[in-house]
Amino acid sequence: MAAPSPVPRSYPTRPRMGAADVDAVEEATRILRSVDGEHGGGHCVDTVVGALPMADALLRVPASTGVAARMRRAVADLHNLAGWVCFDTGLHDDSLRQFHRALELAGADGDNALTADVRYRLGRVYLHHGATGRASAEFRLGTRAALACGSALAMAILHANQAWAQARMGAREETQTLLARAAEEFAMADPDEAPGWAAFFTTTDLLSLTGTVHTELAQTVDPRFADLAVSELSVAAKGYSANMVRSKAMCLISLSTALLVSGHAEHGTAVGHEAVDLCQRLDSVRTTARLLLLGKVVSRLRGRSDGLTARIDALRPATTHRRDRVRPGARTTP
Repeated sequence: MAAPSPVPRSYPTRPRMGAADVDAVEEATRILRSVDGEHGGGHCVDTVVGALPMADALLRVPASTGVAARMRRAVADLHNLAGWVCFDTGLHDDSLRQFHRALELAGADGDNALTADVRYRLGRVYLHHGATGRASAEFRLGTRAALACGSALAMAILHANQAWAQARMGAREETQTLLARAAEEFAMADPDEAPGWAAFFTTTDLLSLTGTVHTELAQTVDPRFADLAVSELSVAAKGYSANMVRSKAMCLISLSTALLVSGHAEHGTAVGHEAVDLCQRLDSVRTTARLLLLGKVVSRLRGRSDGLTARIDALRPATTHRRDRVRPGARTTP
């Protein structure tokens, strides 16, 4: 079921746009972002993408300088969310298109905080699709923007994700240097001074991402990193609130992988089943794709998977069920 749209579907009735119109777009984005995290991008992608024409139209409504600047940022963030939910539902080209529109609007006002956010998300898109070099480039650009806006928390997020890209390439020393830097920046960060988009990144998220990076190193550099990953991810998995379904699912997928790599087949498959349980609640192609990578590790158990391989394979069709979606106004081909 698609999420109901909280976004206005018509122009403001007043001759000028006011702060209340900006508030409405910001609140809509907040609500839809929450839906995305709890239920997956597929649950709200139609609503988010469908709201974009109206949101863009608001940029042409007369307004004071301050209100117009706020609206540009609000609309940029809605495009940013659209890029993220398109990414989560497997719409790669559409996600890139939306992220670049967000960068265009953020750049018009020199909004470094939002630029850092968009670059981080673009990096995640490329990392997911195996373009680690391009992902690293986006994370570096995001780091520059985070530095420009003076946010230690944003810097920590970008450096931790840059470590993930380096780990995937097997760059052990660079990965460890970036993780240490991220931990230092996180310790220095003042949450009250961080940009709104970075507020999600708590101790739990840092632990989960660090554990995920060590899981990568266990597969690309040295299996002994798996034990470190298990300790980090085990703690992180207990820290997610009930509405952070996708984040916890991703954490459990990494934990299951780390356990299997470290030789704990029974525990690893049990955690894998927990991850599948959560993935079944999500409408998220991205999460299912990560689960399929776990399936490759499980397949090496040779008959000791306790039905986990079959459960993962049963989710495989979900990775293609949204390929026929297109952005509003796009042409389709037979």
